[in-house]
Amino acid sequence: MYYLATVLPMIVCLVWTVIFALDYRKNDPAKRMLTVFGLVSTLLYACHFVHFNQLSASPLWDSLYFFCNLSVYPLYNIYVHKLTRTQKAPNWYFLLWFIPAAVVCIWSLTGTRGGNGAMMTVQFLFPMVSIAASIDAAIRLLRFRKSVDNYYSNPEHKRLDPVLVLIILQFVTTVFSFIANLLGRDTFLNKDLLMAPALFFSALLFGIFYIGNSTEFPEEEIRNDVPAPPAETPHGFGEEQQKQLMEKIERQMHENQLFRTKGLTISNLAEAVGSNRTYVSVCINQLAGYSFSDYVNQARIQYILKLMENGDTRTLSEMADEAGFAERTSFYRSFKKVVGTSPSTYLARL
Repeated sequence: MYYLATVLPMIVCLVWTVIFALDYRKNDPAKRMLTVFGLVSTLLYACHFVHFNQLSASPLWDSLYFFCNLSVYPLYNIYVHKLTRTQKAPNWYFLLWFIPAAVVCIWSLTGTRGGNGAMMTVQFLFPMVSIAASIDAAIRLLRFRKSVDNYYSNPEHKRLDPVLVLIILQFVTTVFSFIANLLGRDTFLNKDLLMAPALFFSALLFGIFYIGNSTEFPEEEIRNDVPAPPAETPHGFGEEQQKQLMEKIERQMHENQLFRTKGLTISNLAEAVGSNRTYVSVCINQLAGYSFSDYVNQARIQYILKLMENGDTRTLSEMADEAGFAERTSFYRSFKKVVGTSPSTYLARL
């Protein structure tokens, strides 16, 4: 049982790393970074395996452990950057994340005293580096999701929801890892108590690689053509211009029922009103108070409500299809968000 606990996380990382490495040249930049993450994670748990089974007393293993321990979270952060690359970050920005790992690794090679000091430094730095990397990844992902919501009317499968769940789980993992670092690796030496954290980390790592393997690299349209919503009103775009543009948007959406177009994007709407995405986004975000997807889907739901109230006998799926919804799940989610109840419950009340 103890031996299985020492080897299980390493096997999980190694198997997935091999899977990604076999298609490394064909993979997109995000999966290539996930391959590097898998390699470093494999080395990290190889260090654990050597330590817990007392296979070597070489300080090189400790140095490798220090470097990998402080590098895994920054690597996953870079993976998220690659996955949501709506704006490129400079290379020096990524290198900054590995300064603590490099410094502690070199320090640990200076001798026994340096190794002991490095271990204490790792215990201090690990929560700081891991939390900072997770927060940075979460901010990047939330910004990307906001951009998607402001570009697509049906953004569900483009928002990278599973990746956000993993980042949330990483915060939980950071707490467990921090406690384990404070206790010290020797606390678990030759004890079956090691099985609990081994199973937890193995499951989390498997989830990271599985979701990473099944998550499609965002389309070029999203990464390169979709800007983040402007933080402030563009210069020269005053209140009167905003009001006039909003009137055109309302006319296209409600009088011409542009919302019924499946796969509608903010570029389509901007072209219809003779403006650009930034100005249209400002109007919808600031004047209407919605993201583009919520604005369009609210119009769709209002259209469906009128059909229901007029006694339309078609099925919910048929009405949703006519209103412009491409998927049933998107319709149900939007209906409950706007009306506050499910479509079937609303029909029953009618």
